Formats: sequence, structure tokens, C-alpha cells
Amino acid sequence: MQSWNDIINTALLGTAKKAADTDSLPAPLQAAASEVLAAPGMDREDQFLQIAALVFNYRQSGSQPAAGSPDTLPVCEPETKKYCSPTALQALQHTLDSDNTPLLTLWLECCAGSHQVLPPEYLPRILENASRHKTLRNLAATCCGRRGEWLAQYNREWNFSVVADTKEELWQHGTTAQRLEALVRMREENPAEARTLLQEAWSKESAAVKGELLGALATKISLEDASWLESLLTEKSKQVKEATWKLLKKIPGSNLHEQYQQVLETAILADDKGKITVAADIQPPEEIFKSGIEKLSNHARVSDAEHILSQLVALVHPRIWEQHFNCSFEEVVSLFHHQTSLKPFLPSLVEAISWFGDSSRALAFVQHTNTFHMALLPLLPADQQDTYILQHFDAHSNLVMNYVGQMKQVWSEELALKVLRYCAGNPYTYSQRTVGDFVTLVPVSVKSALESITSGNENYQTYWKSISLHLVGLLQIKTFILQSFSKNI
Repeated sequence: MQSWNDIINTALLGTAKKAADTDSLPAPLQAAASEVLAAPGMDREDQFLQIAALVFNYRQSGSQPAAGSPDTLPVCEPETKKYCSPTALQALQHTLDSDNTPLLTLWLECCAGSHQVLPPEYLPRILENASRHKTLRNLAATCCGRRGEWLAQYNREWNFSVVADTKEELWQHGTTAQRLEALVRMREENPAEARTLLQEAWSKESAAVKGELLGALATKISLEDASWLESLLTEKSKQVKEATWKLLKKIPGSNLHEQYQQVLETAILADDKGKITVAADIQPPEEIFKSGIEKLSNHARVSDAEHILSQLVALVHPRIWEQHFNCSFEEVVSLFHHQTSLKPFLPSLVEAISWFGDSSRALAFVQHTNTFHMALLPLLPADQQDTYILQHFDAHSNLVMNYVGQMKQVWSEELALKVLRYCAGNPYTYSQRTVGDFVTLVPVSVKSALESITSGNENYQTYWKSISLHLVGLLQIKTFILQSFSKNI
């Protein structure tokens, strides 16, 4: 309709450059438009808007309504779990009012662990929170129950809410994230069975989903997985190939691991007197570079051969050095620390311990060195983590502070006070929100000691006081959450 196009052009140019006119208007609108243009006291903008309204309604009057039949909404299935207690819901209300995601996570974990679900009136707010925070989604789906799944049909932002009572149901009917979680849980119980389920579903999955689900095989990965993984290297998807290479690098005894080990055993040798020599030039098989090993060094002081060997040391299991040098792991640690030829590869040995999740060797390593190695922290037992952190806190406070917020277990009182004193000295770095994110890690028992923690800088004292009071309030909510579910009122 040309008249409507003219309206749009006038709107784009502005009435100062192109006044409204009636030339292109349909005949039935000519008389009404002329009256608009002739009306006294009406400026060009008003004339244009009046004519635009005429044309718009004229266009609408010629439209036919879309034909269709009314849809009947399906009835939500009844819940199979009981609703939360009034006390737990009161704790939830305080949690939501605090706008603290770790506390909401804690509440949802307690709710899921108690096999309870939320009343309908709380679902939109929980689902909305979960749509913004991916870490909450699986918990929210569990706690929102059948009605949450029913609601998710009508909001694309909530389509993660698929409820299932068993991991088998999650695997069959859940979202990709839920299926991945179910597969990880099945790997923990029966790795072979979980791998078989993935193999059976493999041909039906998209490349993107394949790449995500493969990540579950990292749980309890073993040599039994190697054969199938090696067959996946023929897949067209780059994402699948990269995920496959990554998994194969985690399997001692796989063909890839054996190739890495052979190169190292040829290049790094010990003589009869225990002196270690490292070959200045190596010729590794071309196959290892297909797995992502870089050929060329990007450091002027590091040769290409040393760069290749460093990468391989980081990707072979640490136990091979006990066999290769015929000694204990404690002696291996000593060799890497004191042998001049091996010192450049010490960081790679630490990476290897971390890469293979070797907890026993991680503990042995830190007990035989005074150097702080951040990568080994997650592998230490909970009590040893606290000891190791406290031992190196002052010298490596920035590194430690980046890690403590990611810990899974609640801090010891000593560590909590150490961390909070550090925050008190740096309140503009560790603000109210940042310290609030620590709330689930801070033991409730330190609440009374918070008053004694002050900032050494007078300019920071008022700000830290407000942060401290905020943390006390969050710890009170945390206590309320734990009590409301422990009593199962």
C-alpha cells in the first residue's frame, strides 16, 4: 500500500522536510484527510499523526482474523512429594529477600535432600532465579516438581525445568544438562553401563550434544573406555574430536599415553650414578602432534624440544617416573627439585598430578616441598587443604583468596578468621557482595568473633563494619535454613 510507505518515509525524514499530503491516499480517505489538513490551529506534526492514524485503521479494516481452534491446557499432574514446611518456606522468604545466590543454592539443596517440593506460589520466582543462574537449574527443576515442569511449557526461559525421580528418567527425558548430570551419576556407580547407554544413544544425538555428554566419561575414566573413544576420532565434528582427545589424554595405558611415555623414556635418561640427562634434540612421531601437542616454543629461552617434553611430562601419569628411575615418588620429587636437567619440568610434573587427579601423590608432593603449588590444593584432603593454605596464606594471599571461595567444604574456624581479617584489610576489593558469596563456607561459629575483626586502616573501618554486619545477617539466615530442614518441621 503506497500511502503507508509514504507515511513511513515522512516519519523517517521528519515533517519539517516532508509535510503530510493526500495525493497517495485511497479515495475513501481523501475527504477525511482534507478536513485534517484544513483544521485550524493544527501543526504539521499533529496533521501527520492524524493522517497516519486514518491510514493505519484503514489497513486494519481490510485484514481477516487468523482462523484457529482454542487450545485446551493440559492439567498438571499431581505432585508425588510433600510440600515444604511453613518454617522452611519462611527461611526461603528470608533467603530470597537477601538476594544471595549461595544461600538460595543451600536452601534448594536442603529441599531436594529432604525430598520435598515448593508450593505453587513460589515457583515463578525460583524458576526466574534459575533462568539467570545456570548453577541453580537442576536443583530448581527438582524442587519445583511436576507443576514446575508444567509451567515450563509456557515460558522458554524456564524450559530447563523437567522433573524426574530417578537418574534413568533424567537420562531418557531430561534436558541436556540434566542428562549429563544423570550420566555422571551413573558413571560413579557403574562406568561400563553408563558408557553403554551413551553408545546406544550416540547416533541419535547432535554434534553439540555429543560433545557435552562425552564430558561425563571423565568420571572414573579407565582403559576400558579407550577403544570406543579411539573410534570417535573419525567423527566429523571438531568439538567431538577435541573432547575425545582430551579424554584419551586422561587414560594411562591408552595408545596415546603409551606414545607420550615412549618419547619421554627415550629423551630423559638416568646413568648408573643417578645423574639425569635430557636429549637436546628429539624426533617424536607425527601422531602425537595431531592430539594437540605444540611443535614450536614461543619462549626464546626454551627450545622446541624442551617445549615438547614439558607438554608430554604434564600429560603422562606421575607413576611412570617411579618405574623409569626405579625409585619411590618421594625420590622422584627430590630428583625434579635438585637435578639441574629436570628442574625445568617440575611445573609440568605438578600439572600431571593435577591432570590425573592423583590425590596420594599430591599429598606426598606438598609434604616434600616448601613451595606453594596452587594446582594441587583441590586434591588434598579437607584438613590438609586448610593446613596447606594457612601455611602459605601470607606469602600467596592473592592466589589463596582466588581459591578459597571455590572450596566445597566449610572452612575451619582458623581459616575463616584468617580470610575475614584479610577481607577487613581490603574491603573495597572484597565488598559486601563478594564476602556475602562466602557465606555457605563460613562456619556459623565465627559469627560472635566477627565483632573483634577490624580493619587496620581507619579509613576502611566504617565500610568494613557494614560488610561485617551484612555477613552476620546472612549467617543468621544460613542457620535458619539448616535448622528448618534438620528438624523437618
